[in-house]
Amino acid sequence: MPDAPTTRLLRHGIACACLPFTQSANMLFPGLRILMYHRVAELECFDQLTVTPARFEQQMQRLAQGTQVLSLSESLNRLAVGSRNRPTVAVTFDDGYLDNLHHALPILERYQVPATIFITTDFCDQNHSHPRYAASADRLHLNWQEVRQLAAHPLITIGSHTMTHPYLPTLTAELATQEIVDSRQIIEHQLGAGIEFFCYPSGDFGPREVELVAHAGYRAAVSVAPGLNRRGTDRYTLRRTEITDKDDAFEMWLKLHGAFDPAHRLLHLRRQRRFAAQAARLQHTGST
Repeated sequence: MPDAPTTRLLRHGIACACLPFTQSANMLFPGLRILMYHRVAELECFDQLTVTPARFEQQMQRLAQGTQVLSLSESLNRLAVGSRNRPTVAVTFDDGYLDNLHHALPILERYQVPATIFITTDFCDQNHSHPRYAASADRLHLNWQEVRQLAAHPLITIGSHTMTHPYLPTLTAELATQEIVDSRQIIEHQLGAGIEFFCYPSGDFGPREVELVAHAGYRAAVSVAPGLNRRGTDRYTLRRTEITDKDDAFEMWLKLHGAFDPAHRLLHLRRQRRFAAQAARLQHTGST
């Protein structure tokens, strides 16, 4: 359900109060802002992970107007050398939804916006689908032929999002390694090309997962932690900014300038505590 007017006004008020500080910091120390999307589709009810095609087009049009939008690979190249040019934006999608091909790609083409799509191999095999949309009667995820079609497109990069989309910290070291290593090998076999980037399912990871991703040979990995990435940011815990259907042109502008980052960091800390408690409960259950 969309925000109530009072809640929306409060969010805007907090963001606008933070804006002078975040905008100044971004101008003095420009970096990389990675946008996080999932689905681009028309649904009956508001969904936090879905933007409508109309809203997505509005957002991409906003990006195309004066924002330096680059592929994740090129963005990281510039970040590594400490480029002091204007801030850079990269676009990413999680889970590998079919609507990324049918709805998002034509809009990305229209505005020449590159994007990285992180796919879950079991979803592409059509063995499983994301449990959030279990009631969907339609095919939800890309199949391998469609993934290959996207991988051949000059605007699209494919990355790994594990095999089954698990909560990695709750797995044994052996299973977590399989999810991280085998998913990369499966995608590389299907595409006949190397895979550089990894995305932690639900943004849920710990030091073990970071080490496993690095050891598996990925170049970088993205999380759901909010904020801007600068030269010193660990490339295996890259931050991202979630974009939703509520983000009109004004809210998109606020997010691009970091106005929501302080509030989102507090929410993320609360989320991390919740995930840690859940992982501890699951591990305790598994050991009894």
